[in-house]
Amino acid sequence: MAGRGGMLWLAIAAALAVTRRSHPLMVARLALALLLTTLVADYGLRPVVHRARPFVATPQIPVIGRQPVDASFPSGHTAAAFAGALIVSRMARSLAPVWWALAAAIGYSRVYLGVHYPLDVAAGALVGLCCGAVSANLWRDRGA
Repeated sequence: MAGRGGMLWLAIAAALAVTRRSHPLMVARLALALLLTTLVADYGLRPVVHRARPFVATPQIPVIGRQPVDASFPSGHTAAAFAGALIVSRMARSLAPVWWALAAAIGYSRVYLGVHYPLDVAAGALVGLCCGAVSANLWRDRGA
């Protein structure tokens, strides 16, 4: 899965850093944003809210691909995607619409695949944006 754990975003950020389109410190910011996102979404909110997946609550909902066994709220894929889009948009500003469209597509895919409710995706996007913003503004540097 392209969105799992933010690996897609790390690959994009690494490519941007290697091609000198961005400062390597931005890759560290992205890694921190993805770590924060995982901690908040997967280990903070998800166990507390413990919302059943759509296909569990309504067995008639078709699932494309595998059925996750953990709770549904918030969407971790979406959270990682929006944290990634925020940081990578700062790395390659001219491509920002592409990064945000990719994040939105990942979020939409979670509902389309039948593994999340729309509210799970919206909450995931909010978590990702907040964690990305914290990471992006945690420290100031020259040139990144």
